Amino acid sequence: GPMNREGGERRLNVAITRARHELRVFSSLKGEQMDLARTQALGVRDLKHFLEFAECGTRALAEATRGNLGDFESPFEEAVASALAGKGWELHTQIGASSFRVDLAVVHPDAKGSYLTGIECDGATYHRSATARDRDMLREQVLRGLGWEILRVWSTDWWVDRAGTLTKLDAKLRGLLETSRRKRAEEAEKQAASHAAEAAIRKAREDAASSAATPSASEIEDAGTETVVALDAAARQRGRPAEQQEAEVYARNAANDLPVATGVFIESDPSSAVDSVNVDAFFDSAYDSVLRTMISHVVEVEGPVLVTVLARRIARAHGWQRTGSRIQERVEKLAAKAHRTTEEDVGTFYWSAARPPDSTMVFRKATDEATRSVDEVCMAELLALAIEIVATGEQGEAAVASMIREFGLKSARAASRRRFEAAMALTQSEKQSPAATLPQADRNDT
Repeated sequence: GPMNREGGERRLNVAITRARHELRVFSSLKGEQMDLARTQALGVRDLKHFLEFAECGTRALAEATRGNLGDFESPFEEAVASALAGKGWELHTQIGASSFRVDLAVVHPDAKGSYLTGIECDGATYHRSATARDRDMLREQVLRGLGWEILRVWSTDWWVDRAGTLTKLDAKLRGLLETSRRKRAEEAEKQAASHAAEAAIRKAREDAASSAATPSASEIEDAGTETVVALDAAARQRGRPAEQQEAEVYARNAANDLPVATGVFIESDPSSAVDSVNVDAFFDSAYDSVLRTMISHVVEVEGPVLVTVLARRIARAHGWQRTGSRIQERVEKLAAKAHRTTEEDVGTFYWSAARPPDSTMVFRKATDEATRSVDEVCMAELLALAIEIVATGEQGEAAVASMIREFGLKSARAASRRRFEAAMALTQSEKQSPAATLPQADRNDT
């Protein structure tokens, strides 16, 4: 139809540029099915590329990028590139996936597949812009929005004081390189600390599950030693005193004879449990074993974990920022076969073998790096927090307020307050294990 005719690309442009929040694409064909060799219509070409982007996301942009075009649009750009090359920097020219391109891109010395920064020059591309706003504001805003660091070199500064401008530009590049290296090192340390803490938690839970007798004080101390070391590294990353966090955890778990780490909630990283993730194979049955391993890792580290949280962890590990119904159904189907569950008004919770629904629970306090909402905490764990508060002598509204503060909230919405109040009401029951005091409707074990 109109897409094949002259001007058809304008119809597509109108269709896809009116959305302010998101686009949902329903199509009976894929971009790969459209053969551009059979048509010269710009509308068909643009539709093909749009469908590829809708299906593949930023990977489609990477494939469309022609990379370093290898030429300059002005003598000024060539002079800047030559001078920076003399300082030891590797540069690519005219980088982008359309006519909107970065003039010069500085290759990251430590990661050849990425760029340290982009350099904008007021050369030919600059002067082709229709308005001053396009030249001086929009180009840089768009590039920064795409993740670029942008430096600008003015031709007047270059011709008046070439040496001084080059020195300043080189200093800025080295500053960006140092910042990048520091961030990479911090991220590596943070990830190592997180993995160490997760490993310590798994070991503590395995030890607790395999031990039939109540551990002695010395055994508890030994079981907690490795965990305290891991928590010390994680706490330093968060900027909190490790001693403070350790004291809070010991105080919370003293009455339960539990290892130290079980009083701290740590967010899992399911990608660390497998060799690699494959987004394209997510819905294939051959990928079931990988997903089961990732699901079990999340449940072991965070369990009891709400189904929506479990699905979100798996989705994020595959690079998806949204967790659709198909993704959740896929995760839920595999998780239900391997883990026991309980049903609450907020959804289904999955429990690990080391911490089954009928085990004694302890409230796990969130950290600066791992937060969770009230709806994401099972009633048994909220009850454990309520029991701790009641043990201090508080009752009624004061006890609920203490629960809210202990959870890390300044105030609670109505739904969250009802869950706190329900947990507090359960403390009035006979002294049983937290799981046993829950209503039977909440314990639909599978």
